[in-house]
Amino acid sequence: MNSVWALLASIALIRTTLYNYLPEKLRLYISARFEEWTRRFNTDETMVFKDYQSSKMNQLFQAANLYLGESLPTISIPRVTVEKTENVRNLTFSMEKNTEMIDVYENIPMKWKYFSDYSQGMSKHEISWYELSFHKEYKSLVTNCYLPYILERANKIKERNRVVQLHTAARDFWTPKPVIIQHPMTFETLAMDGNLKKELVEDLDRFMNSKEYYQQIGKVWKRGYLLYGPPGTGKSSLIAAMANHLNFDIYNLNLSAVSSDFVLQNLLLSTANRSILVIEDIDCSIKLQNRESGIELPIKYQQQNKLMFLQVTLSGLLNFFDGILSCCGEGKILVATTNYKDRIDRALLRAGRMDMHIYLTYCTFSAFKQLALRYLEISDHSLFHHIEKLLPKVKVSPAEVAGELMKTRDPKASTEGLIKHLEEKLIADGNSEVSPKHHSSLSQTSNCQVHKSSISLPLACDGASMDNVKSPGPKPDVSVKSKLTADGEGDNNFEKTDLVRDRSSRHNILQVIEDMEKELLSYKEAIIALQKKSCGTLNKLAGIKATI
Repeated sequence: MNSVWALLASIALIRTTLYNYLPEKLRLYISARFEEWTRRFNTDETMVFKDYQSSKMNQLFQAANLYLGESLPTISIPRVTVEKTENVRNLTFSMEKNTEMIDVYENIPMKWKYFSDYSQGMSKHEISWYELSFHKEYKSLVTNCYLPYILERANKIKERNRVVQLHTAARDFWTPKPVIIQHPMTFETLAMDGNLKKELVEDLDRFMNSKEYYQQIGKVWKRGYLLYGPPGTGKSSLIAAMANHLNFDIYNLNLSAVSSDFVLQNLLLSTANRSILVIEDIDCSIKLQNRESGIELPIKYQQQNKLMFLQVTLSGLLNFFDGILSCCGEGKILVATTNYKDRIDRALLRAGRMDMHIYLTYCTFSAFKQLALRYLEISDHSLFHHIEKLLPKVKVSPAEVAGELMKTRDPKASTEGLIKHLEEKLIADGNSEVSPKHHSSLSQTSNCQVHKSSISLPLACDGASMDNVKSPGPKPDVSVKSKLTADGEGDNNFEKTDLVRDRSSRHNILQVIEDMEKELLSYKEAIIALQKKSCGTLNKLAGIKATI
């Protein structure tokens, strides 16, 4: 025992002598060599991941936090921190201070320790770090395989857990507090042509799995979609389904609220990766002239709009789509919508800017069957063939059809109600081709409307009289009439009855003609009143223009 104390005292004396009499550089050299010598007897290596590195968040620290948190519920550990915020879908698990856990990668144990402390100095703040320990022979494996694997897994966990949010631009910046989107629309519930839906989903999935391919061919990993078609055909619902399918945030951009091309570029740079940038009604939001339309704006109008309306130029928008700034970021999707595709300059529509053009039309029979399966839980019905015949003749949106199916959950009553709605809409549009079997299901007023619209009458013109109109159909057979006259009194009664029917039919036709004449006169009076009002308005505008 005394020899041990003597050895320790000798070491302390040598250390003091070295510290007091040897130069600093020599002391540091001896210390480094001593640590290197003692390290030979230690088989483990340790890596430290601090939460902040040079005042910036350390991505490896964040990745380790997500990666280890996913494994914590499945292992035995004394203390675990659990939290749930509105910006994530699932519960979040993390290690408590001064705890450790073992992760196994390629059958190799990886020991993780979590530490937390407060910094020294005037402004004290909490600092955290992870320590990863492993056998030193696996250092190359950890550096080249394990850590990249953690980064990849952490990105997938982050994408899976985050909620879809809506960002809007205000005063040349995106709003600091986005709104959480809770739109339930998905591709499974979206009423859309089946083949077109399948093609779009495959295109989205192919794009998401082609990051390495885009890098290989030297293209920016982005995609553009143009949604066009009549109003109310589901363009906004399709965007919501795309966002839920990809779990991407939506950045809704109103071009008329952007002050300049410079601001437009800054907005593009500040959008997050793996997001959807939406420009709705791109043909209406700003005064962008279609250069191939052949219509030029007056010089005075152009000068006024340079200050008032032409805040974003066509050149700036083209650069926004695929200029050098569009290369900043990855996994971005641009979606533009319009009701009139022909109003958009063709330069905006070419591949690389709008890679896929999707035409959304009125409700088709395929979309109706999807709606019936979703709302009524039926895939077929005896009345479906009537709807299949009516839909191509009626301009009705999928949302309108869904509204009719929601009125009752009884399949028969709901389907009959939709048929009645389609027939009424068909009559209102001026088309009289209604299903004969279901024509009687309409009200008596609707029957009269069909009766009126089904009569084809020639118009009197060039001085022609209306006598021809009053006698439609084939002329009566004179020989039959003579035969009836010669057959006696009983036949005369039959002739009188026939004449009464003929007069009644003519009276009905004359009544219809009179009703049509009254309706046309009312239209004429309305047009005259509108013309007078327009003349008065034009005179007022001329007076204002003269004073200016």
